[in-house]
Amino acid sequence: MTIQKIFLICAIAGLALTVLFGVILKKREGSWLMLFLQQFAGAFFIFSGIVKAVDPYGTAYKMEQYFDEFFYTFEPTWFSFLAPIFPWFSNYSVVFSVVMIVFEIVLGVMLITGTQRKLTAWLFFGLVAFFTFLTGFTYLTGYVPDGGSFFNFSSWTAYNPNNMKVTDCGCFGDFLKLEPKTSFLKDIALLFPAIYFLLRPGDMHQWFSKTVRNAIVILSTLGMLVYSWSNFVWDLPHEDFRPFKIGTDVYTIREQEE
Repeated sequence: MTIQKIFLICAIAGLALTVLFGVILKKREGSWLMLFLQQFAGAFFIFSGIVKAVDPYGTAYKMEQYFDEFFYTFEPTWFSFLAPIFPWFSNYSVVFSVVMIVFEIVLGVMLITGTQRKLTAWLFFGLVAFFTFLTGFTYLTGYVPDGGSFFNFSSWTAYNPNNMKVTDCGCFGDFLKLEPKTSFLKDIALLFPAIYFLLRPGDMHQWFSKTVRNAIVILSTLGMLVYSWSNFVWDLPHEDFRPFKIGTDVYTIREQEE
């Protein structure tokens, strides 16, 4: 699986929902472009959230990597007062992981159903902007020499992926490993529909009545909270995307890669 295939799958899902509600059920509001982008972005967020919800611990470990990187980046600078925050964040990485995963999935549901259009537009833009900053920062650390300071721009050298402390963005958990540069470009692409939603929230398509939409959001939130917690509190993940999962001949795979 590649990011291109994921975009294609979500685009097909978005197109199918667009046809279903815009043509068959004639529930379209606003432009066809708005309707499609809502369904596509919603499907994309639901997919990326679900594959992480399978194993929230994996996302928590990735968050700890980010927090460590931020600590060592800010600690020797004028922003050193921010550094102590990140070790504290690491102590609650599992909680942050579950909250972020559920938020991402529910936001996808809100996009598809058109729940609280203005709020949804702002939340989507804010989350995409945050992801863009995160992956952009991680990618740019590839220009920082080993032992150098991120904010000492004059010391930057040619891009070297080995200089990055976080080499995988964790956007799709263990389902798909993306280099920060690829993920950064992916987030930039998502900024276009995010800005479009922000500029024209009143044109966003809505399903059902307000009561039904709110009920769907509440049930989705509760359901995904239970599902996420169940994958590490009460039971093991029902699906293991790791390359060294049980039953995998790691030695043979390594030989094939070489």
